[in-house]
Amino acid sequence: MRVGATLRNLSLGVAAASFLFAGAAFAQSSDLAGGTARLLHTISTKDAHTGQQVEAMLDGKITTSSGMELPKGTELMGTISRVQASENGGPSSLSLLFTRAHLKDGKVIPVKVTLVGAYPASEGVAPYGEDAMGSAPNRISPKEKIDQEAGVLSHVSMVASAQGHNSATFRDKDGNLKLKTGTYFQVGVAPLNENSSGAMSSGV
Repeated sequence: MRVGATLRNLSLGVAAASFLFAGAAFAQSSDLAGGTARLLHTISTKDAHTGQQVEAMLDGKITTSSGMELPKGTELMGTISRVQASENGGPSSLSLLFTRAHLKDGKVIPVKVTLVGAYPASEGVAPYGEDAMGSAPNRISPKEKIDQEAGVLSHVSMVASAQGHNSATFRDKDGNLKLKTGTYFQVGVAPLNENSSGAMSSGV
């Protein structure tokens, strides 16, 4: 009986040590690689629903610090994780969670995506591309927090955190918000196992 108890205690100790080691690994997550993408279809809080699929396409190649390459044209795929429609002209909000990169060859890679900027699909009659919004940073800190005030993306604000669960949350204080087809995103991307802390935590 004593031997059995000792073995059980040893097993519990090993499990606890493994859990702590995993936590330490999460805390040392690497930078996210920066790039730009555009939304492939319009989303509105007026008729959106939780679980609805969303896609955005990369404008150029992204290479992470681990050497993973996502070529131009890769689709970032995810879902609407939370939505609040406006009531009587009140506030609305929308959270997006991108979790997969779908390459042109059909390969699907689990990823952690954080939006670090959002810009309208067009400015006047000209496409709102990198010339207008600037290039995304090459590397984005895993501790990055973003608070984009309303005005850049019309009257819609955006908050995001590389350590948060969602890729970003958009808000409009005066009615239903709409993200139009072609809305530009500056993104930070990492393989999911590089940034497990973000996938494990809750929040923005």
